[in-house]
Amino acid sequence: MSWAEAALWWLPTATVVAMTGFGLVALIEQAWRPSKKYWIAAFVVCGVLAIAASASQQWLSRVAVLGRDRAQLAEVTAHLDKLGRLLVAEAGTAAHQTFDTIASAIAALNAKVVDLESQIQALQEKSRNRTIDTDTSGKLAEHLRQFGSHRVVVSCVPGDVEAYTYANQIANALHAAGWEALGPQTTTIFGEAPAMGVTLYVRGGAAAPEAARLLIDAFGRFNIPYQSGVAASDAIPDPETVELFVARKP
Repeated sequence: MSWAEAALWWLPTATVVAMTGFGLVALIEQAWRPSKKYWIAAFVVCGVLAIAASASQQWLSRVAVLGRDRAQLAEVTAHLDKLGRLLVAEAGTAAHQTFDTIASAIAALNAKVVDLESQIQALQEKSRNRTIDTDTSGKLAEHLRQFGSHRVVVSCVPGDVEAYTYANQIANALHAAGWEALGPQTTTIFGEAPAMGVTLYVRGGAAAPEAARLLIDAFGRFNIPYQSGVAASDAIPDPETVELFVARKP
């Protein structure tokens, strides 16, 4: 407790002392009369009693506050000690391997909180859907529109709402560009291996059509993830068609 806090705590008693002193000085300064000494004596007695009562009350109040603070601190310490002895350092350790100190218990709790935050962040990242925002979709369509119309088939794995929604966004952007975009269609001919980016397929044995080059350039320009390179597949109906396949998200 600092001297300033102590001064504030004892301020009521100090006020009583000051008032008693001022009153005593005022009585002494009055003109002499036979009863003056009795008034001074009575005032001194009353002042001393008031000071003693105030000091006693202040002391009792201070003792009560200190006792309450000690009780609260003891209660918190007991809870922390109990917590420290219940926590186990690692999952699967023996029941007797518990924490013996509050500091180790708090450190373990902090580590678990950090681990939980990492797991939550990973789950949020995993649950985040692939998407093409409106602004990017408009810029993509405007860029591709200048190269005329090309035939594209957009497909995705069956039974995956996220993949279908993403494929539909790509198809809508190609439609807006004036391209002949079919789909989204669902198919399993390209397998079901997960992949974050779009995979471009062309007919096997044929040179990649101009549309494939334009799409790769546009995807790179507008930061749309795609699988590096162009894969050949005999499932593509003709050499001028490009198929954009959206796999399941990893």
